[in-house]
Amino acid sequence: MAGVLMAVQGSKIQSIQFLRFVAATLVVLFHAHLAISTSLSPESAIDADLYLFGFGAVGVHIFFVISGYIMVLTNSRPDRPFSARQFYKKRLIRIYPIYWLIAALYLVINTVMGSPYEFTAYELLSSLLLLPDNAPLIIGPAWTLAYEMYFYLIFGIAMIFGLLRGLILLSLFFTISMALGLFVRPENAFTGLMTNSLLAEFLIGAWIAWVTLRVKFPGWLGYLSVAGSVILYAGGIVIGYESLPSALIWGVPSAMLVFGAVVLERHVQPAFVTQLSPLGDSSYTLYLAHILLITILIALAQVVQLTMLPILLMTAVFTVICVLFSHWFHLQVEAPMTARLTTWSKRV
Repeated sequence: MAGVLMAVQGSKIQSIQFLRFVAATLVVLFHAHLAISTSLSPESAIDADLYLFGFGAVGVHIFFVISGYIMVLTNSRPDRPFSARQFYKKRLIRIYPIYWLIAALYLVINTVMGSPYEFTAYELLSSLLLLPDNAPLIIGPAWTLAYEMYFYLIFGIAMIFGLLRGLILLSLFFTISMALGLFVRPENAFTGLMTNSLLAEFLIGAWIAWVTLRVKFPGWLGYLSVAGSVILYAGGIVIGYESLPSALIWGVPSAMLVFGAVVLERHVQPAFVTQLSPLGDSSYTLYLAHILLITILIALAQVVQLTMLPILLMTAVFTVICVLFSHWFHLQVEAPMTARLTTWSKRV
């Protein structure tokens, strides 16, 4: 069992990197198609297309499961005792600096383009700190980062008690808080987050990591899990996105997808997964920056009068531009900045 644990930790999980890229791209496709349909070609928009592209929101659920998985994966080394101080330091460096930089770009560029933000000092500060009440104020999709930060906060506390005991305590705490949400109406954004069923997705991802680090599952189970996720995704589209809680209709198949991908990692690695997995490194930048990039691209399209192009073509082009620019930005800005801050933090 220890051999399996160390074998997995000694190599990069290409399938997870690939899924990070897929999840971010799905969100971009959703937002690009919606923005183009409402801003550039509302008369050409098709309700069926709008509905199908709305599936891209599933990327958030994949991200949440992956977050739980990665936190356990990166804190499972038996030769490296858990340090809450180091854990929080790494998480803060990973999340906030690039978020603040891109948020500043949103503020400046939107103001220059004639769409300035209007908020109080508290709203600005709480948005920059990613507090639940105003996390999406500057960057809309940043509402998910409030969930990420809350998960990191509780996870770090739980891990002080050891990995297995910590996961059990984490599971009990989240389960009780989510159960309370079924009986007590949340009074504000903070209690709404703390009782939201989306927290279950982090938990499931964490347990997927714990189990797959210790058990080598057969390849057929990986194929079955991925196939099952596709079937459930399709079923969700058919019965309607709003028919069930999102943590159930999208969270369950997302968990199956992540589990299946991790299991298959040890048996087969398709060439396209290996080739595209590096784009997973820039998924955070892509997630943060794509709304601003889409806004700029729409403004440029209006200037050069490209509004007559088919919506689906523009959606594809916008998405590719967002992916390529975000990867360049990651390589040139995010990665070097994070590396320098990490080196500096080791001296503090």
